[in-house]
Formats: sequence, structure tokens, C-alpha cells
Amino acid sequence: MNTADTAELIVGIDLRYLPVVTGMVEQSAITFGLTKEGAQNLCLAVEELLNVLAAAPGAGEKIRVTVRDGGYYTEACCYFPPHRIPVSALNVTKVQNPYDESVIENLGIVLAARVVDSLRLVREQDGLMSICFTMDKIYPEQILPVQVLPPGPYAPGPYGQEDIKQFAQRVQQAYPSVIPEFFRFPGKVADMVRSREFGIQLATDGKGNIGGGMLWRQGEKMIDSLGPYVFVPQPGLAEAIIQKVLENVSRKGAVCMVNRLPVPDVPKAFFEELAPPQVEDNGLLCERPLYRQLDEDTGSTVYVHPNLEPFVRQCIDRLVLPRNIVVTTYAGEFIEPHAAFGVQVARKRHLAILSTIVAGRDAAHILAQYVSSLDDDGITRIRFKLDLGDESEQVLVPALRSAGFSPCYLLPWGGTGDIVVFEHRQRQGS
Repeated sequence: MNTADTAELIVGIDLRYLPVVTGMVEQSAITFGLTKEGAQNLCLAVEELLNVLAAAPGAGEKIRVTVRDGGYYTEACCYFPPHRIPVSALNVTKVQNPYDESVIENLGIVLAARVVDSLRLVREQDGLMSICFTMDKIYPEQILPVQVLPPGPYAPGPYGQEDIKQFAQRVQQAYPSVIPEFFRFPGKVADMVRSREFGIQLATDGKGNIGGGMLWRQGEKMIDSLGPYVFVPQPGLAEAIIQKVLENVSRKGAVCMVNRLPVPDVPKAFFEELAPPQVEDNGLLCERPLYRQLDEDTGSTVYVHPNLEPFVRQCIDRLVLPRNIVVTTYAGEFIEPHAAFGVQVARKRHLAILSTIVAGRDAAHILAQYVSSLDDDGITRIRFKLDLGDESEQVLVPALRSAGFSPCYLLPWGGTGDIVVFEHRQRQGS
């Protein structure tokens, strides 16, 4: 099946089909805008995965491969029966030397992770496992010459592609240490907006100058926002930008907006802090995200381990969230023997964020291996996202505590349900 931005192929999990799969992936990736090298890396990742899958027993089983044009990236996703890969093979960052074949039986997963920009592992609702490999498109870095902007006035209004690129460059100049890396590539920011995964609101003077702006990513129930970034000393401009953004997103159906990297220009009257005040008193170097409710929160159920219940109740009470809290206690039921975790790494910020693929009995041991491996890679801050909407994840709380993680804040609707973000204590001050 092919659409304007997606190619799909379904074949048997058999190495006879390897040329068919790799040919589709490479040609689709090039068609969607990747360089030859980028397309070959994406193809190599899928090839390594298929080699691993084909080595496992399971006659007649299929793999579905999709290649999608994300606008500023290309993504190849593979969907297959989960028994084809041992859970232990999914912990791709714990291998110190990925070229030592004696270290891990399924070396191909590790190699695949090393040749792409990101890897995402998910247990799908239909019971399948999916592994998605992403390659970002290549954009040149651009920096505007330092110049003083005209006094304005500036106001939220219409904009074009060149305005978006100018905005990205001015954000680099004004906020170099507290912004995501993608602002270094103005063309990428323009394509992020064109992809419709992101929205943007700029304040202009009508003469080609950008005085400020705000970027956001639309989720089903939560909006992730960045800014407002303001480049001129015009009173009330930040407030005007936020008001316009709120008008834009109010029709999108989201319940709340979060700003995880607030800058001093964010008007605090529009938001409230997610982290409880005593988190800093406890010595944690947590981020201080801001939160705003956009629409009525009709409520949900959260599953909470007894050790985490006081923290969760405090966060829910502070934000006045309608939640049915179910305290989960272990009663001898089956728990998977092996845990597996996904990881996202932002190397420029020396930050890694872990999340659950499979909750297992050896979680404390696996988490310790992740901490050690990430430390060797120069990652000084490690976070963990625990989904309170997934009752199976609550068995991980003792493992997180023993591995040195402490809760920082609750993020409403950050996953299947609310998410508690943990920070690793031993990384602070590194």
C-alpha cells in the first residue's frame, strides 16, 4: 500500500525477502528526502532487525514494514510478533562494546540502534511489537548577524516560511543555553511546522522583522509548548503571543498545555508549576515545567504503588485533578522475569529519558546497567517516565527507588494516563 507520504510492505519473516524489504526501505527513504547515506543507514537498521527476527522460531509469521515521510525526518517501522525477540535484547544501551559478539546474543539490535538517529520500541494494542527507526533529514546551520531590531510595535499575526527561519535564528541568539538543538537548523524548524506536527505563532512588525514567537507540538490531550521567546523590550508582547496561541489551540481538543523548558519571559500568571516546592529542598535537580489547563478534565484512573501514593496524591491535590486513585499491591501474581526499557538521549544536553517497554522482576539490575552505560557515554542527567495509566508499570517503583531515582513531578496526560517523572539523584552536580 502506498499513499503520498507512506510506503508499506507485508512479507514473511524470512531472509529470502531481505532484498525486497531493504529495497523498499532505501528507495522510499530517498524518495522522501533522505540522502543516500541516510537512506542506507535506515536500510541497515531494518536489515539487522530482520536478521534477528528470522533467527527465531515461528513458521508462517509476517512482518509489516512501513516507511513514512515525517517532513523533517523519515521513519521506518517494523511490526512483528513479540516472541521473535527476547526481552533482554531490547535493552540496547547496556552493551559497553557492541562489536564484541560474545557480549550479546542479538547483537543486531544494538548495531541497528547505533546507525540511526533514534529508535522507539512499543508494544502495540493488537499485541504486536513495533520497532521504529528514525533518520533526521540534513539541514545547514544558520545564524543571523547580530543586529538591533526596530522598535516595532510587534503583534501576533500572519507569517511566512522565511519568518519562521528568522524566528529560529533569533531564538538561537537570545536563548542559546535553554533551547532544543533543532533551533540551530532554521530550515528544519520550517519543515517541522509544515509537517503539522508543530504549530507556531509569530509576532511581526509587518516589515519583515520578528519580535517574538512560540512553538508547540500538538498531542491528543497534552500540548508541549516552547516559549514565548521575546526579542524586543515591548511590554505585554509575551502575554499577547500566549493569548493568540491559546486561541489557536482551544479548538484542537487538548486538555492541557505544558512548558517543560520555561524561559524568564514566560508570564507566570498563565501557568502553574508542576513540581512540588519541596522537590528542590530534597536536593533534586529537577526541571521546573509549567502547566495550564485548557479544557475540562473529565478525569481518569491512575494506578499507584503504595510507596508513591503520598507524592501522587499531593500532586493531584495541588492541580485539582479529578482522578480515581487505585493503589496497587503485589499479591503473588505473575510478573515478567525480564524488564526492558526504551531510552531517548539528548547528547547536547547530556540528558537521557528512560521509559518502560516491559516491567520485569530484574528491573533494578537493568536500571543499574543503564545508569552505568549512560554515565560512560557522558550523560550526566537521567530521567524516568512512569505511566500511571498502565497498572503493570507500578511494580517498578521499588526498583526505581533502589536504583537511585526519586519523583520530581506529575505530568497530566503525558502518556496512556498521567506520568510521574523521576530523576536520578546520583547524576546531580556531575
